[in-house]
Amino acid sequence: MSQVPAALTAVQAAERRKLPVPADVYETSAVRGAIFQTVQQLDPERPPLPETAAEVEQVIREYAATLQTLDLTRSAASRFQDEADEMFVRAVRAAVPAWIAGMRKEFGTLVGVVQKAAAKLPDSLDLIDPSRMNWTDPGHTAAYTKAEGAVVQLEQLIADRADIVRVAGGDGGKDNALFAVAALPEPTAERVVAHDWKTLHPVISQWRDLRHQPVARWVYLVRQDQLTLSLATPGEVRQRAIQVQRWRDAGFAMRSAHTVSGGRAAVQQYLAETA
Repeated sequence: MSQVPAALTAVQAAERRKLPVPADVYETSAVRGAIFQTVQQLDPERPPLPETAAEVEQVIREYAATLQTLDLTRSAASRFQDEADEMFVRAVRAAVPAWIAGMRKEFGTLVGVVQKAAAKLPDSLDLIDPSRMNWTDPGHTAAYTKAEGAVVQLEQLIADRADIVRVAGGDGGKDNALFAVAALPEPTAERVVAHDWKTLHPVISQWRDLRHQPVARWVYLVRQDQLTLSLATPGEVRQRAIQVQRWRDAGFAMRSAHTVSGGRAAVQQYLAETA
């Protein structure tokens, strides 16, 4: 399936966020446009029929030559379309890491706004909801308004990021929306043996439970200290998702052993093999 639509969407998202678009992206796009215009070139209008029989053959011959040349030109141009598409997609795909890097500063700024607002909002996530907020408390009202404004911008930024990374294959995997903005810590033998997964897994579960409450969800993310918030490239999202399985499988390896020392050794071996 052609990746051109995804590439076009990525460029539009980058332009929307005023991210610098490399010259070769525009140049390869122009190449595609030139080929498309050639392929779609219309037949020239038929010349008027001459009034004398002596002129008919010459006019028809010249018109036929024009049509033949145009047909050959359109046919030849069509043979370059796939290559031009691939050039354009490659150029856009190569720009993705820089675009993501360019979005990280704004991401960090918006997360900082939510963090400041979160400190002034109710401790209970259940109360961080328009239908349950105490709107008579000016402190809560101001903090919620600031948090909500930042979250709206965060959600748009993340949607634009998703549009950009689709040309690179997308994120894929379960909880990719979380791992696009947050990373689990690297599992170590010490942390696995200490059952730290029991404190990490609830963070993911709580994030899932708050999917219909974006403000509360982001307040929760900035308050928790188990995951590190950062905007990810497509490859990083997949790596972060793999970490979940590494934590779980390392726990399985530990529990499969009959002794504490054996469990630690099994965890170390598994982590070394999957590093």
